[in-house]
Amino acid sequence: MARSTSKTAESRELSVDPNSTKHRSTNNGALNNLLASSIAAFVSRLCTHPLDTLKTRVQASNKPLPLLPTFLDLVRNGGLYRGLPVALTLSAPGLSVYLTAYDLSKDKFSYFKYLGKDSVLNHLASAATAEVLSGLFWTPMEVLKSKQQVENVTSVSPIAASKSRNLAAVGATPKSASSFSTTTATATPVTAKTPLPATRMPISTAELAKMIYQQEGLIGFYRGYFITLGVFVPYSMIYFATYEQLKEMARQRRGRNSSDNIKSDDALPFFTVALCAAVSTGIAGGVSNIVDVVKTRWQVSVLATTEENSSTRRIVSNMFRRGGLASFTQGMAARVLWMIPSVTISMSVYEWLKAHGFT
Repeated sequence: MARSTSKTAESRELSVDPNSTKHRSTNNGALNNLLASSIAAFVSRLCTHPLDTLKTRVQASNKPLPLLPTFLDLVRNGGLYRGLPVALTLSAPGLSVYLTAYDLSKDKFSYFKYLGKDSVLNHLASAATAEVLSGLFWTPMEVLKSKQQVENVTSVSPIAASKSRNLAAVGATPKSASSFSTTTATATPVTAKTPLPATRMPISTAELAKMIYQQEGLIGFYRGYFITLGVFVPYSMIYFATYEQLKEMARQRRGRNSSDNIKSDDALPFFTVALCAAVSTGIAGGVSNIVDVVKTRWQVSVLATTEENSSTRRIVSNMFRRGGLASFTQGMAARVLWMIPSVTISMSVYEWLKAHGFT
């Protein structure tokens, strides 16, 4: 990750064997980290997007959905990779900002007392900073991706759209109804008359983005930004604090079993990093699921807002009324099942590429 180094430190590194793995990543600098995080994001998303789709479907449903039948239904309907293009497009810059901001924050915060680079407080503060900045990329991706994953957003034929506009002109259609049909598990638009016929076909990312912008403006793409922070700031803080401690324990154990002097910046073996990431993700993902369910339901209600899902407070109230506290654990297994391989792949690939470099 990008680090600021003094001229003295740079001159010392020039005397080191250029083939040394540990020093190549420092020499490559920010470009190496950017390439590493981008590749990690693409690999992770391609491998785990079907599990993300399963998680979103389960969380957005008003009733508990069994994982295996839901997964098989997605396989039959060809919906496993729905929303992948926008996820790939925005996940690379999102992860790059996330990981780079975390490393830079660790360096900068270390200048303050009680925030030493290897301290838990430093890891907590750096994780929160990284999440706030990267959320500017993650949130639009989540809004578009989640809406496509729960699907049944449909394009309307020109004739139906024309009828809808005519009805709206005479006041026959309520304001919440739009010139397209949107059906999700959490929200069903209320119409005064029989729904107009529509040509049902999966909506493209560009068309969905156009609809959101026309109806809600730019702010529509940031629906759930603050609740997303409410989900992922605690998640990132728990994750990185646990992850860094596990890596330090691994280094200490490796040092006891080796005559080498193991430093905090030394790269760990690929599978050691993967194990640390998997354990940390399982803990952080389970704890943060409670708020993530509400966030998912709020985001998929874009273009389909009703009185029932018009605010996060109403969503929480209706969830509690229908299923009690158990409603907030809905999709926890699916979420952890998706997050563990997703984060494990992205972090282990990133750490390996960062250590070995591209030149």
